[in-house]
Amino acid sequence: MPSWRRFSLCFSAMQLLVGLSAGADLNTAQRAYKQKDYATALMESTPLAEQGNANAQLLLGRMFLMGEGVLKDPDRAIKWLRASANQGNAEAQFFIGSYYLLPRRDIAEGLKWLRLSAEQGNQDAQLLLGRAYADGSPEVPRDPVQGEMWLRLAAKDNLPFYESQLAAAERGMNPEEIDKGKALATAWKPKPGLKPDDKAPSSDKSR
Repeated sequence: MPSWRRFSLCFSAMQLLVGLSAGADLNTAQRAYKQKDYATALMESTPLAEQGNANAQLLLGRMFLMGEGVLKDPDRAIKWLRASANQGNAEAQFFIGSYYLLPRRDIAEGLKWLRLSAEQGNQDAQLLLGRAYADGSPEVPRDPVQGEMWLRLAAKDNLPFYESQLAAAERGMNPEEIDKGKALATAWKPKPGLKPDDKAPSSDKSR
């Protein structure tokens, strides 16, 4: 066998082994996290996160945000969550959106990330986005049709709490607004892997 072919085969085998090893490390980290073995989760996920693995970055971001096995460090948490969210990780986008929206740190920034997550189908993000539009605020003009759409998507095949949020919002809407929101929810399709620099089709057809 020519030497270049042997080299090519060896290089391919090495790449495969590296990929399998990385996957195993991530699986170990995620399993350790679920078992609350945070020291192992931190050790296994850190090198992967530094190599750009979005799921490992999400895991590290959650640990630093919640103070799980490490001291709470919002700055480090957002650094890792943003790195993951920029790659299209819907859960990381939800965490960032919640971080900015719920304590009203930056409403616009929070809504931006929540919409990216909601457009991918994250029902927690859909709930927060729906509530923001249904309730309205000085920063977010009330839009009951958008509120209906996102709350209906959040409630679909979900827990009773989500259904109760939809029902509560609908008590403040008229039948036309509800029907329009239902139609948007029916036509909505998830957009997996949506990133901040992607041009997402607008779901706002209520006007």
